[in-house]
Amino acid sequence: MKICVPIQAKTQKEAQKRLLEASKKGADLAEVWLDQIGDLDLKTLLKAKPLPVVCICKQPKDKGLFRGDFLELSQVLLEAINCGADYVDIPMSIPENLSNKIVQSACKKKCKVIISYHDFKATPSYPKLIELAEVIQKKGASVVKIATQAKNLEDTVNMIGLATLLQTKKIPHILIAMGQEGILSRILTPTLGGEMMFAVLNKRQQTAPGQLTVKELRNAWTLITPSL
Repeated sequence: MKICVPIQAKTQKEAQKRLLEASKKGADLAEVWLDQIGDLDLKTLLKAKPLPVVCICKQPKDKGLFRGDFLELSQVLLEAINCGADYVDIPMSIPENLSNKIVQSACKKKCKVIISYHDFKATPSYPKLIELAEVIQKKGASVVKIATQAKNLEDTVNMIGLATLLQTKKIPHILIAMGQEGILSRILTPTLGGEMMFAVLNKRQQTAPGQLTVKELRNAWTLITPSL
């Protein structure tokens, strides 16, 4: 089970510093929000990365700062692939011609493609979650990512149920029920075939509601899987 530390940094220097800190404090990977870095130099950033990196570039509707269209967004992620990203994360809503181009480029560079769906207001029904996962997989995702807002325990149980289903199908996934009601999903879905789970070094660095710290997540995993 792998922990990925999300990094929102305003400058290249800060991003490099945060990557090193994540590496030293037990993270397995880091997710760098490229849209946040004002003086971004991808070649330099990824050449010196001290741990595997997930590159993501978020538009405002996904809580990011990137103001370009999908074509421009795809160009940023294609550059990240060429510069050595280990994963790129693209939104499910990106046009198919652009997602296909990213998937093909990533395959040549041995970079994994996370295709993600976010709903910051609610969690769809269980049948709808299954449908979403199937659509994402058919788009060529190496990893299916679904993150939704949990309003109650049922939402969380449905997300954990989806993880169990995808595990039986050997489909790598990142499944998150966001918010306080969904914290259990952050602990359990990685034990059910999850590719990674996001956790922060301290609460000030949270990028989504309900995120645990690296220490909290590892402690929780130790309780349910003592051999770790």
